Amino acid sequence: MGGSGGGEGGYRSLRPEIEQLVAQARARESERLNTQINEFLAEVLAGFNGRDVDLTNRRLDSISGILEEIVAVERVLFGGSVAKHTEVDGISDVDALVILDRADLAGSSPAEVRAAFYAELDARLPRSEVESVRAGKMAVTVIFRDGLEIQLLPAMQTGRKVVIGAFDGPGWIEINPKRFQSALTNANKRLGRSLVPAIKLLKSINADLPSQKQMKSYHIEALAVDAAKSYEGPRTPREVLIHLCGHAADRVLHPIADVTGQTRRADEYLGDQGSMQRRILAQALAGIRRRLEAASSLDEWKAIFGG
Repeated sequence: MGGSGGGEGGYRSLRPEIEQLVAQARARESERLNTQINEFLAEVLAGFNGRDVDLTNRRLDSISGILEEIVAVERVLFGGSVAKHTEVDGISDVDALVILDRADLAGSSPAEVRAAFYAELDARLPRSEVESVRAGKMAVTVIFRDGLEIQLLPAMQTGRKVVIGAFDGPGWIEINPKRFQSALTNANKRLGRSLVPAIKLLKSINADLPSQKQMKSYHIEALAVDAAKSYEGPRTPREVLIHLCGHAADRVLHPIADVTGQTRRADEYLGDQGSMQRRILAQALAGIRRRLEAASSLDEWKAIFGG
């Protein structure tokens, strides 16, 4: 009996050490998985960021030179293009604002200005380098023969104001691209440059959702800047993405200011506070966060991004 009791006592004395070893093993496994996931996300982001920025800048210089008497180019080159994101609906989705300086366009509509800008590009750009020029809902895309695409958003200067065509209507709206870049740059820097990658990852997930559950690009950016204010966790794309989805699931229920200046609110398309469409998006974002948090293997993370 005494021997048996002594054995139990010995086991109890070893139990804290065993539990510590188990905890250490779990921590190592969690760290290994986090490393694998963030390496995978870096590969996903590399696909989004696969453009040659230096080449893009040279092409913008060339376009500016060809049209120098009628335009001033305001570089954006911040967000860049995201895979599967084909409709330009945010300032960060274009490469540059092209501010037209043409007296004959005074009083013209955004559609008329865009058509005039398209005509200038189509007539002047060298076909030895350019495959085609395409006019979209807001921007004009120049497609080069080597596959590079540059999206240009025509704008007009009215006094000290810069205006672009409204995304959801036929009129003009004032924008402040410097304010947008400053807000997003500062928030990204504070989060160890993990916020912009998280935005791109969420945009990719968003692009695969049913249309009724998709957010506008500039709305995602506004939510991200807001989410950065309250974040104090690890500065990795994985953790920032999870935080962004969780924060957005609550914040999307309430109107949010547009950091780009494109509209009074970044989410006017969702209607009033607590609307049905807002609740649908809140549920979708909460579901994305749950799926990200529950993904316990690299394969599950790959499945989220179509891998």
